[in-house]
Amino acid sequence: MSWRIALAANVKGSPSAVYDVLRSTDGQRAFWTSDCELDEHHGRFSFVEAPVDLNVSVALVADQLVRMKVESGFPGWVGSTWEWSLSANPDNADETAVQFRHYDFEDDCAEASAAYTAQSWAMILDRLSRYLHSGVPDPYFANDAP
Repeated sequence: MSWRIALAANVKGSPSAVYDVLRSTDGQRAFWTSDCELDEHHGRFSFVEAPVDLNVSVALVADQLVRMKVESGFPGWVGSTWEWSLSANPDNADETAVQFRHYDFEDDCAEASAAYTAQSWAMILDRLSRYLHSGVPDPYFANDAP
């Protein structure tokens, strides 16, 4: 069975500002992992405790969508896609509605693994929200050298 993760949050800033954070190396380093490289076509995400990097292809729709498809990386993730879909919050002009999805995991991805992944993504989405509110970087995976 292929698991699907879906999360949502309203975050401070316009869709354009949120898009700029999600599509850039500096933005990803501010809320997710401090060891990454990202351009408009490819990305690499590294984690101090993980044995492999996540390598992704990137698809962008300006101010609306940042999509990443895993080319190599964690067991169960190859071929999966995560995406950040953005729209104006109709209830607050100072916020963006972010819908996060991660789907198409490999068939042998265990339910427990998907559940832990969902929990991590929820905390990462919270870090994104806090960064957009404060402007202070605080990556979920700081990858500081010991």
